[in-house]
Formats: sequence, C-alpha cells, structure tokens
Amino acid sequence: MNLKQLEKNTAAVIFQTGIVDISIGLIWVISSLAMIFDDVSYYIDIFYVVPIIFIILAIRYITTPRMGMVKLARKRMRRNKWFIVTVTVFLVIMVILTVTGNGRSHAELINGRWIVSGIIFFIPASIAYFLNFTRMYLYAFLFVGAFNLSEEIRENPGIISDGAYVYLILSFLLFVIGCIYLIRFLKKYPLPEKVSYDKKS
Repeated sequence: MNLKQLEKNTAAVIFQTGIVDISIGLIWVISSLAMIFDDVSYYIDIFYVVPIIFIILAIRYITTPRMGMVKLARKRMRRNKWFIVTVTVFLVIMVILTVTGNGRSHAELINGRWIVSGIIFFIPASIAYFLNFTRMYLYAFLFVGAFNLSEEIRENPGIISDGAYVYLILSFLLFVIGCIYLIRFLKKYPLPEKVSYDKKS
C-alpha cells in the first residue's frame, strides 16, 4: 500500500465534496453585495461568518461521518504552513499596491491592474499546488477574468451598471460546480449503516 499517496488522497477528500466551492461562492456573493450596496456594506460584512459556519458544519455533519478524521503527517503540515505564509505575504502586497495605487494616472492603473491580476492568479494556483486542489487552477483563470471584466465595466458602464454583478455570476457558477460535486460525493459515500450487536443470553 502506498501510504504517501493514500495520505495525499485523504487530505484532498474535502475538495471532492464541493463544500469548498460552495463556501467560496458564498464569499463572492457577500463581497458582491457589499460592493453593490456600498452604503450599507458594514451590515453586509457581518455575513462573512456564514461561509465559515457552513464549512465547519458541513465537515462535521457531511464529511466526517462518511470519511472519518485524518491526522496529517508532519511533512504535509509543514507544506500547509508554507502555503499560509506565501498567501499571506501576497495578500499584504496586494493591499499595499491597492493603497499606493490611489491617485495614479490611467496608464499606471492599467499596469497596477496587471499586477493585481497576477496576485489574484497566484493565490488560487498556490492553493491548487500546495493543497492538491486541482480545480483551483480553473478558478484562478475565472477569478482573473472576473476581476478584469468588472474593472472594465466600472470604467465603461453600459447595460450592467456595476462590475460587482460579474462576481455574482461567478458565485453562481461556483455554486453549480460545488453542488454537482456534493451530490456526487453523497452518492459515492453514503452514511454507513449502524450495526447493533445483541448480547447473547
């Protein structure tokens, strides 16, 4: 038995459930609504706890009863820590670029957009690589495309008045993909039947 491959497959089981896809979709919905309804965004921001609660409950009542709990090896835990450090550094860089980009010329903003696009692509790609979540490579391209399309709409509003609606469409796509994987997971791994052992008289 290849224990290394077994551990890798078990660690990635959460991504086979579609729970993460749905949670990311929830985050995009909340972010989109906060951008669309900017005046009351501080009320909407409270709902960021919903995806966290959802993924905790889903793991507790959907994944664990079917797959059990897995303790990862030290090597994989170190790899996950490096992933967290890497993403955190890039998030800090993105915030700095966003703040320093205010008041710049149009040409500089375009260059800044490419930098932000690179960071947006890097984060999901890192998730895909470090956490063995291959579907994230596709999401990396979708996130970059949504970002650039939303920026174009903000600068040149037409039929759609706000670029945040692009993220709503993206979140719907994530919901659909997540639900497909969740249904497939529930069919493949039904709840184990409870076995009762009667004491012999």
